[in-house]
Amino acid sequence: MRKLHRTNPARAALWLFMAHTGLYRGELVGLGKDSVAGRRLRVESDPDEDDQGRTKSGKWREVPLNRYARWALRHLPDPLAAVHKDTVSDWFASDAKRAGIGGSLHRLRHTFCAHMVMAGVPLRKVQILAGHADYATTEKYYAHLTPEGDDRAVAKLRY
Repeated sequence: MRKLHRTNPARAALWLFMAHTGLYRGELVGLGKDSVAGRRLRVESDPDEDDQGRTKSGKWREVPLNRYARWALRHLPDPLAAVHKDTVSDWFASDAKRAGIGGSLHRLRHTFCAHMVMAGVPLRKVQILAGHADYATTEKYYAHLTPEGDDRAVAKLRY
């Protein structure tokens, strides 16, 4: 995140917000600050005419806002990104390339999920927060990051 911030301070809050909420790019576009209630962000399922602003599963979800996401939110305009989702992706690709880290915008979503798993958050909770429709998706991409190895897991058996 520091490299992205140094590369483009004007968009640093946007990338920080994305990394701490795990939003899909289509969920971000057109999202307003009125979607925030207290420390929670409600991501709606209703798309606009270009099918933007829709959760991938077609259902709404709530994402808790940690202190980093709340800080970023205070530094973002309303709506958060009043551009097409491809524009947001292009911005990130440009900033990431200049920062020497590369990758697509989806990388920030993976960061959100991976860091939760590595911190010991159960995969089922990561699935819910990420809005994965299927548990198998979460398991496929993140189970290998669980902090407990096989040996320690089996050592917990007490029968």
